Amino acid sequence: MMKMLKMIGYGLIIWVVPYVTAIMLMGLMTSDPVFFKSIMIVEGSIIGAICMAAYFSNVNKDTLKESLIVGLVWVVISWALDFAALLPFSKMPLDRYFMEIGIRYVGMLAPIVAIGYLLDKRIKT
Repeated sequence: MMKMLKMIGYGLIIWVVPYVTAIMLMGLMTSDPVFFKSIMIVEGSIIGAICMAAYFSNVNKDTLKESLIVGLVWVVISWALDFAALLPFSKMPLDRYFMEIGIRYVGMLAPIVAIGYLLDKRIKT
């Protein structure tokens, strides 16, 4: 139970921090959308790395399997929160959302699974 709460909590942090930043940088979003997106990607990467390190610091078995689960949960959390908090206000069509924003969350899986793989390999040796 605690593990699931931790997983969901970090998934929320990964979404909330960039969302709050995006609200604060709303003017930049319209004046320089490329720079805005760059900031969002860099911030998301940093927050994601911190949350991954914190989550996996106490995982000592089945880390590859755990990384797949965590990665998928975090992607689904991000999509769900975007559907609830972003899409209704932006009026962005669903296909456009996935082309511009939604697909980027899938990129979280690569470093998470890499961490799980390396930890799994280290535990087994």
